[in-house]
Amino acid sequence: MITLPLFVLSLSALNLQAATTLTVASGEVKFTAIGKPGFLKIKGESKEKFPTGAIKIENGNASGNFEFDLKSLDTGINLRNDHMKDKYLQVGQYPTAQLSIKSFPIEEKDLNTNFKKRFKGTLTLHNVTKDINGDIEYTASSKKTLAHFTIKVSDFKIDVPQYMGVTVSETVDIETSLQFK
Repeated sequence: MITLPLFVLSLSALNLQAATTLTVASGEVKFTAIGKPGFLKIKGESKEKFPTGAIKIENGNASGNFEFDLKSLDTGINLRNDHMKDKYLQVGQYPTAQLSIKSFPIEEKDLNTNFKKRFKGTLTLHNVTKDINGDIEYTASSKKTLAHFTIKVSDFKIDVPQYMGVTVSETVDIETSLQFK
């Protein structure tokens, strides 16, 4: 009779694994948009600010929420920055982007090895939330991740940028590099 309660107790203890939380210590966001004509590549990156947030690993899955200040994006040309921020992203009204990682399979022991995985999540940009899929690479020695995903700007109710006969592609490649503590 006493073995049944001990058995149930031992099963419960297996499921009571403590969650591991990795918090962003530093990082950057980069984007690349191709112009039409195709010889033009517009690149931008975060300056001075980096995404904030954390990943929580629990019960074999990772999930997390991150926020990024869009005002810190820089393309290297002031006029283009002004157009991007004021006319297209409208950072006065929508100052941040939020990335929510729904889940990807990972165990705490995986944090001791390098890995590449696919992730699913949502991106909120310009007050519109859309599902995204991407790839994430993790380097164990530095606790650093590199994530890649692509968005279509019109999905977020952002006009396709154009200026003086140059139109930017609707798709933008995004790369985030995060250092965790």
